[in-house]
Amino acid sequence: MNQELELVESMDKLNILVHKFQTELLNGELKEYSLRQLYYIELIDKHEGISVSEISKTLELKKSTISIAINQLIELEIVTKIQSNTDKRVYFLKLTSKGKNIMKLHKQVHKNTIKKIINILNPSEVESFIKIVDKIAVLDL
Repeated sequence: MNQELELVESMDKLNILVHKFQTELLNGELKEYSLRQLYYIELIDKHEGISVSEISKTLELKKSTISIAINQLIELEIVTKIQSNTDKRVYFLKLTSKGKNIMKLHKQVHKNTIKKIINILNPSEVESFIKIVDKIAVLDL
């Protein structure tokens, strides 16, 4: 088999694995949330105090698109907005206790997946995998 075909097949396998991970995220206690919602919750958890504008720049999406999604999370009592002391037009986003519980469940799915990977790869393979993914991630596909 030629190398290009093997690479395509490997990418397909990786895609299937990512899909399985996403399916696991959307089952159980997290099934009422979309992947997009979980992604925003994770982003706010990683960057507590981030603003809608900063999310918009980070994801290269329209501010209005982000605002709609964040307002849904606010209605679900997952996220709260805190007004800036210095600029009253700016609001910072923070997870509520409900949001933090969702992140706890989300992180557990991540941990379970990582454990499975670590159980089949040796430390050198894990290091190589990380380097390879980092190298590929910079591609503009």
